Amino acid sequence: MNESILIVESTENPASADKVFDKLMSLLETTGCVKDRKSVESDIRAKDWAIGSRKDDRLVFHHSKTDGVSQFCAVVIMFPENIFHGVFAWPENNDDNLQKIATIFERMQKMQVNRTGVKAA
Repeated sequence: MNESILIVESTENPASADKVFDKLMSLLETTGCVKDRKSVESDIRAKDWAIGSRKDDRLVFHHSKTDGVSQFCAVVIMFPENIFHGVFAWPENNDDNLQKIATIFERMQKMQVNRTGVKAA
């Protein structure tokens, strides 16, 4: 798969934080950018998993620089009621990463508008 950014919709609400994280990691592997899943998981958990997430969090994004990926990659799951959980990973720090993250947030916003528009129709 060529795209390194996936945003998918779920029809179910998020389960436990660990189940959501495992699903995010599985989806991240489908981007073709993950060279070493264990390394990516370890780096992300060391970076910000300690912050934790609760089921009622509306926006949960885990991220890290990691040698476990070949290029910037990201996965976001949009759950019902506009709850978003995501994972971002990149092999090196650069300004381009911030632009990619901004693009992801723009796409998420468009999805919210589209979802709201469909429900209102």
